[in-house]
Amino acid sequence: MEPSDDREDAMMPVPTAIQKLAKLLADEARIEEKIRDTKSALSIVQKRVSESLAQNYMAMKEPRIQIPEDLMREEESFERLLLALQDMKNEIAKQIRPVEEQIIQANVDHLRQSFSQESRKLNKCLEEIDDNILACRQYLQDYERIRSGLHGLNERLSQLGAEALQVPDNLPSSDVGEIVRQRIEYLRSQGKV
Repeated sequence: MEPSDDREDAMMPVPTAIQKLAKLLADEARIEEKIRDTKSALSIVQKRVSESLAQNYMAMKEPRIQIPEDLMREEESFERLLLALQDMKNEIAKQIRPVEEQIIQANVDHLRQSFSQESRKLNKCLEEIDDNILACRQYLQDYERIRSGLHGLNERLSQLGAEALQVPDNLPSSDVGEIVRQRIEYLRSQGKV
């Protein structure tokens, strides 16, 4: 394979890489089947050769055995075919490996990208929580200002001879964290949280 082929493979889109891998895997399966068939045929040939040798030996009654040349050539051709098929299988495996690695890398890149997106979302959630806490502090300041204003209105009502109105309970603490905790407990007691 030339170096430019490697660069092209490295830039191959994932769907194309998957299609190429599927084709290579199908080719590999076909080669495996051919190798099994060839091995089976070879074992039949070897069995015939062995049987022929045994028959020749028994018929000749000679201590020295000569193997017929045509049987030897047939066995050698099957062995060469088997080696050629094994070479083809190895070549297909060599082609599959880079495609598999490319698909794995594409999956790793996709998972990293998803992780990065989810991390940004998580950080955005924390920013929203922080913004809401800061907004709570502003609401607490507004609460104190309005409550103080209600006390001022009650004083004016009293000065005019009218009965003072009930001012809502004061918050027991000025600590934002403690107030938020108490409000959460209150919401829980109401079944809202």
